[in-house]
Amino acid sequence: MDEVMGKEHVVSFTEFLHELQKEWRFHQHGGTSYRQKTAELSLEVAHKVGSIVPFLESEVAKQTVSRLLPDLDHHRVEDVAKMLHVIAKELHLNATLSDEVKAYVQQKRQHRKPLSFVKK
Repeated sequence: MDEVMGKEHVVSFTEFLHELQKEWRFHQHGGTSYRQKTAELSLEVAHKVGSIVPFLESEVAKQTVSRLLPDLDHHRVEDVAKMLHVIAKELHLNATLSDEVKAYVQQKRQHRKPLSFVKK
C-alpha cells in the first residue's frame, strides 16, 4: 500500500468520479437494474470517501464498501468494490504507463487484423 499511497495524486479524484459517472450513464441506457444500482452505489461510496486511493487495492475497496454500506449483502459489496477497483486501477495504469509502452500499444493496435466472427 505504501507504493500506492505515494502515487495517490497520479490520477485525480475528479477523473475517478468522471469515469464512475460515465459507467453509471452507460448502465442507465440498457443495463440491468442490478448493474444500474451497482454503478449508483459505486458513485455514492466514492463521494463519501473523497479519494481514489482506497480503491487501488481490491481488499481495501471491499472493506471500504462494507464499512460505508453495512446493509448490503455480500455479493453486492463484492460487485460495488470490484467496479470501484477496476476503474481506479485502469485509470492509474493508464496514467503511469511510460511513453514507450503507450507507443508500443498504439502501434500494435494499428497493425492488428480485424476480428472476423463470420464464417466464409
